Amino acid sequence: MRILFVCDTYYPQLNGVYYFVRRLAPLLQERGHIVAVIAPSETLFSTLKKIDYLDVYGLPSLPILHYPNVRFPIPFLLKYRIKKILKNFNPDIIHLQDHFSISRAVVKVNKKAGVPIIGTNHFMTENLTSFIHSEKWKRILSTYFWSQFSKVFNQLSLVTTPSETAVRLIKPKLHVKVISISSGIDLEKFNPSGDTEEVRAKYSIPHKPVLLFVGRLDPEKNIEEIIQAVAIAVKKVDFYFVIVGRGIKKQGLEQLALELGISDRVIFTGFVSDEDLPYIYKLSRCFIISSIAELLSLSALQGMASGLPVIAADIGALGELVRDKVNGYLYKPGNINMIVQCIHEIISQDELYINMGRKSLEFSHKHDIHKTVDAFEKIYMHSYV
Repeated sequence: MRILFVCDTYYPQLNGVYYFVRRLAPLLQERGHIVAVIAPSETLFSTLKKIDYLDVYGLPSLPILHYPNVRFPIPFLLKYRIKKILKNFNPDIIHLQDHFSISRAVVKVNKKAGVPIIGTNHFMTENLTSFIHSEKWKRILSTYFWSQFSKVFNQLSLVTTPSETAVRLIKPKLHVKVISISSGIDLEKFNPSGDTEEVRAKYSIPHKPVLLFVGRLDPEKNIEEIIQAVAIAVKKVDFYFVIVGRGIKKQGLEQLALELGISDRVIFTGFVSDEDLPYIYKLSRCFIISSIAELLSLSALQGMASGLPVIAADIGALGELVRDKVNGYLYKPGNINMIVQCIHEIISQDELYINMGRKSLEFSHKHDIHKTVDAFEKIYMHSYV
């Protein structure tokens, strides 16, 4: 089959959409399918380049203020360019990853061509409204964003989303079928052979227990409350907090650690390569996530596949990954004292850490990427027929 992914955000913006396509598409290619991607280009011009061994048709775009890696397509001639790509690639199935400008245009252009279109939702309004302080405006914008989502996704033949929590969120907004399919994880990748010494030295990580966060350093990730908890917890137990990722909050988080007197205990690695990342997980004791907008959380799954207990805010789909007191702890967002207690127990109790880590590894197997590929391949075949 010829499968076309449509993404309004893609490399070099490293987000859930990019990583989803990057994991799924190569495995589809290994099974004999021909896969390509439509996304914003990295320039003012149309491009066709190989990214991760995939043909990526880039549409002329401009950067978004404050988010230089996020680009939006130039509306002028957008439909014309998409029509040319569809004619050139001639897909059997189109798989949307969002409902924004490119996806809307693809749906409109495809009405004459009649290629089957499915969509996967990775979107929560908190991803776009977390920087707004007015609750009134958050509600207004949330209503608008969901209405735009419904207009596009109600024109599709099927909608998938990564968790049952996500199904419950979007199903009332749609009249098409919605099903849950995990985004999937490469279980083998996060159990690497070899030791961690080279990675420890590269990122200056001491030989002490490590509490780990991996992800974008953006407002909805709510990392401030973890740093506040770490400032209390390090007085009770000896560990380091390693933060992997980039984002607009990095400078503010560094300043907060300095103000709390723990800048020597919080390590900001910045971007970590795919080769190094599994070793960062391997050398860690526990993964922690405080995000208020997760439809699954790839980074938490990576922690689980690495055999780590997970401390997570009890919100969104995180409760589907973490069973409280079984493979980690769930806490109410904002409960700093509870975070401190969870950190203390996992760092200080070896038997608890080992047992929770084993359960995390066990639970991660239901999210095996090969099961995800099987599920989408069946959907593509059924839609095509």
